[in-house]
Amino acid sequence: MAMRGKLVKQDPHDEPASVLLEKIKAEKEQLVKEGKIKKSKPLPPITDDEKPFDIPDNWEWGRLGDVTTLGNFYSINPQDIQYGENLIELADIESGTGKLIKQETVNGTVGSSKYRYFKGNVLFSKLRPYLRKVLLAPNTGVCTTELLPIDGIKIDNYFLYYSFLSDFFFKQIEKEMHGVNLPRVNPKKLSEIVIPIPPVLEQERICNEISHLLFLLHKSKKNNKRYFTNTKS
Repeated sequence: MAMRGKLVKQDPHDEPASVLLEKIKAEKEQLVKEGKIKKSKPLPPITDDEKPFDIPDNWEWGRLGDVTTLGNFYSINPQDIQYGENLIELADIESGTGKLIKQETVNGTVGSSKYRYFKGNVLFSKLRPYLRKVLLAPNTGVCTTELLPIDGIKIDNYFLYYSFLSDFFFKQIEKEMHGVNLPRVNPKKLSEIVIPIPPVLEQERICNEISHLLFLLHKSKKNNKRYFTNTKS
């Protein structure tokens, strides 16, 4: 529903996503010029066959690699990782919910290189992606290289986060997995995934509405649990 533009009302006064894509392109070129991200090869145009459903007129389709920093990962050697730094491993993220189960910190020798992530990055698991291990980073730290830190370019990271948890997104991912026992998705293939892009203000409205609905769901579950506890006592 949210990815199809049916969760919140469209506002005709919103700047259309076509303008947003032009701004993203200009911003990305500036980041390359400043040496903050690498110049990437142009991604193929999106075909009609890749668009599984209709979206509102003021939305656009975009490839993940065109609207994010995907492919620009900051690898940290073990000896450069500081004691006490925040550390996130795959096992620390709950499947399908986007929740951090526990927050670890570096408290000893680190045996392998890690990726640097920053607060607000979306961490996406390239290993066994069908488990839907996605997290909106609550802090800055280091993570396993099986998690890809991704930042939106003029795209709301909360919107990316909810997009990454959607059925629509994972149906595309399933087609790109390779490997039998430990299937992975290649970052290059991930960059070609298409996502619907609403105007910036509508992205915010969508995220606010999803957060509100999740809050109501959580509240309902707590009330139900309290009710059953009381009936048993």
